[in-house]
Amino acid sequence: MQLIFGDPYYDSDNWDESQYFNELEGWLREYDESLQLHHVDTGHGADFPAILVEFFDSLDWKVVSASSVAGVFMLGDKINKNLEAWISIGKKLSSLIEKCKPTRISEDAAICWVINELSSQDVPLQDLDIRLQVVQFSKGPRKSNLKLEAHPDCLYIIMVQTSTKVFVYGLKSNLKVEFKKAFDTAWHEF
Repeated sequence: MQLIFGDPYYDSDNWDESQYFNELEGWLREYDESLQLHHVDTGHGADFPAILVEFFDSLDWKVVSASSVAGVFMLGDKINKNLEAWISIGKKLSSLIEKCKPTRISEDAAICWVINELSSQDVPLQDLDIRLQVVQFSKGPRKSNLKLEAHPDCLYIIMVQTSTKVFVYGLKSNLKVEFKKAFDTAWHEF
């Protein structure tokens, strides 16, 4: 999972690239001891120094990180097998988002956010069918092996189907919810 945090000290006098890096690392260690931080630049046309954080490697993110513009990915089986871990990380992620306010999130973070949102509404989350489509907008200003730095501006379309409802979210990588719909699956509600 990747999150990007803009450096709030960038335009200040005596700016030191490591100041926010060290602060952020201290705050985030409580969420994941094995996190990795990277200096990145996500500015389009001007510098925008930021810190990309990779963490929560306890889950197998490969199934999500293989996503591309062209595909819709069915993630239900992979998530159902580790549902408790996804819910636990979703809670931690929501707390972290409230506290630290990232500027961009990856698609796996978006899925965790949606799962936490549904869990907090007491939606039964057994036997989920989850599908993800990633719509990439402009590329990042630099070529990068870090996926979120290379493509920081995305729309994640996440469909979650339970036994009684279908939820469809349009969540931008900047955490703006563009749309959220819920549909009953019963024939008489169609």
